[in-house]
Amino acid sequence: MQYGRYEIIKELGKGGMGVVYQAHDPQIDRPVALKVLREDRVVSEDFVLRFFKEAKFIGRLSHPNIVTVYDVGRDHGTIYIAMEYLQGQPFNEVIRSGRLSIEKIINIALQVANALGYAHEKGIVHRDIKPSNIILTDEGNVKLTDFGIARAEDSNAAQQTQTGVILGTPFYMSPEQVMGKRIDGRSDLFSLGVILYELIVDSKPFEGDHFAAIFRAITDDIPVAPLKIDASIPQSISDLIMKALSKNPDERFQTGKEMGDALKTCLQVKESLLLPEKPISPQKKACGICFNYGSDCSSCSWRDNLFFWST
Repeated sequence: MQYGRYEIIKELGKGGMGVVYQAHDPQIDRPVALKVLREDRVVSEDFVLRFFKEAKFIGRLSHPNIVTVYDVGRDHGTIYIAMEYLQGQPFNEVIRSGRLSIEKIINIALQVANALGYAHEKGIVHRDIKPSNIILTDEGNVKLTDFGIARAEDSNAAQQTQTGVILGTPFYMSPEQVMGKRIDGRSDLFSLGVILYELIVDSKPFEGDHFAAIFRAITDDIPVAPLKIDASIPQSISDLIMKALSKNPDERFQTGKEMGDALKTCLQVKESLLLPEKPISPQKKACGICFNYGSDCSSCSWRDNLFFWST
């Protein structure tokens, strides 16, 4: 099967808006990810025209943490977008594989914040920030996908967003999204805050047995601060997450750069906590991981990690 010149190889996944395939571009002889809009989403010619306009606009984005859009076209009564094919894992799969270190979590969030800041400056609001739309490549870099697709929905589809029909899981929506209000880049940063909370605490900040319960939690409930759940969580990252989850957009981080700068500060604080508090006497052996003494470090189970300190 083909869409335009692209030859379908296999299905990679499905979402509320469409199906993503691995495909081959014979013209350039390279693999691509082809997102094909579901036919029931092609609601009107006006929708199609605006979808094209948005897709072309997104295609002009150029950032190392945003997937590259190569082409957009129409075939088989629907629309397709050809994008960069990525080798890696969706972040929801990474989360299921086990808890990441705080440093790794902060580094990932920093890359996402930088990507969002860049896109917001270009006038694009993602509107669907969630783990499955973040790819962690085999090289350890973040790639944000599905940029701006929800932005192209018509007025009827915008109402559907409130019931989770289009965006799928509602857990990462901002209060203003849930209430159907006008949203801007600060909504994306709220969603990133939800992801951070989930990663740091190992549970979602807003939960419920059905959509209505989840939506009520998002609009009304104040989650427990991460530090109160786990005393080992640094105060700086706990405070950052709670600021990102503010109900009032004016009380959140206002830009991706502002949130990115705060994440960098959290990294610096975390690194400073790992440094020894005072010099160790000359020629005394210490573990290079946790700074305990001995021939082998029983505290952190590392071996051959000893070095000499000098004052």
